[in-house]
Amino acid sequence: MIYNFLKSTTLKLLMLVCTVLGTLIVSALLFYSQIEQLKKQIDNIYFGNLIPIIKLQIISDNFQEITACRKIKYNCEFKKEQEIILQEWDYYYKAYKNEDEKIVVDTINNEILQSFKDNKYNLFINILKRVDFLIKYETQQAFKQRKAFLDDYEQMKNYLFYNIVLILFLSFVIIAYIIYQVIKKDRQLTVLNKKYKIDSITDSMTKLYNRKYFDTIFDNMPFISNANNWKCAFIMVDIDYFKQYNDTYGHDLGDVTLKKVATSLKEYFNKKYEFVFRLGGEEFGVILFDTDINTLENCLKDMNRRIVELQIEHKNSKILDVVSISMGAIIYEPNSYISANKLYKFADECLYKSKENGRNQYHIYNKGNE
Repeated sequence: MIYNFLKSTTLKLLMLVCTVLGTLIVSALLFYSQIEQLKKQIDNIYFGNLIPIIKLQIISDNFQEITACRKIKYNCEFKKEQEIILQEWDYYYKAYKNEDEKIVVDTINNEILQSFKDNKYNLFINILKRVDFLIKYETQQAFKQRKAFLDDYEQMKNYLFYNIVLILFLSFVIIAYIIYQVIKKDRQLTVLNKKYKIDSITDSMTKLYNRKYFDTIFDNMPFISNANNWKCAFIMVDIDYFKQYNDTYGHDLGDVTLKKVATSLKEYFNKKYEFVFRLGGEEFGVILFDTDINTLENCLKDMNRRIVELQIEHKNSKILDVVSISMGAIIYEPNSYISANKLYKFADECLYKSKENGRNQYHIYNKGNE
């Protein structure tokens, strides 16, 4: 049951739906992950560059107020400005810095603390210059970060675009392949189920499928086998000493016997994808799809027995006093790529061996023993 489901059209259609859904999900996740990275970079630019500049600007403004007051008089009350400066500087000082930045910032930190202790105008002016230097430095870093961000953004955008294009292309290839396989299988199985006009595909006397329909089915048998991973069998059937039967009982009774044998074959091989044909004269053909060697051998044994059990008198037969059949058969293995012509030839050779070995028997083609 599981094996049949794995070969089914339903599974292929489910794969198609899953592929489409998978494509959409992967594309969405890819887009989301890249947008998240973009958001983090924007946050880094804002918090890593803009905020430090604002902090330094606040420090600079408060130092300017202090220096403006100290320029006029020595005793200035700048406790409020000092608290603001120390608070803002503490935030800036503790922010991430590389090794070179730490050296500069540590120096300025000591100078700021020392300036409030010494309370000298020239120290405040020097600190103000230092803070302005930091503002310019942070501004330059912000421009660099912005440029790096824009470069990364362009790369990210291209990466996102090309990956989505690649995913869509691969998905299209997979979907196209699945659709192709479904269509191919349906077309091949249509060959089996297509309803021709009854008079164009059946033999008028035996009501079996005729030689024309046999050629259609038999020529497609290897392709159908390959597409569905089926083992298929072809059986050639010949009524033993039928010429002698006609000579003894006449062609009218010969036709009756042909009909009886045909009916027996048709009643036995009556399952889906089992086809019985009249190939010409007293020769019949049987094609079995999705079978195996054990099933085939049981069928051949049963057919030898069933025809004898019909008890159709044949007093001029050299093996029995009733009508019997000889058979030659071959199994087609999927993807063995043996042509239909060779399959027919091998089955015909097996039929010949059955006749040579005494008739009323079967012979199955075995490559190793041929």
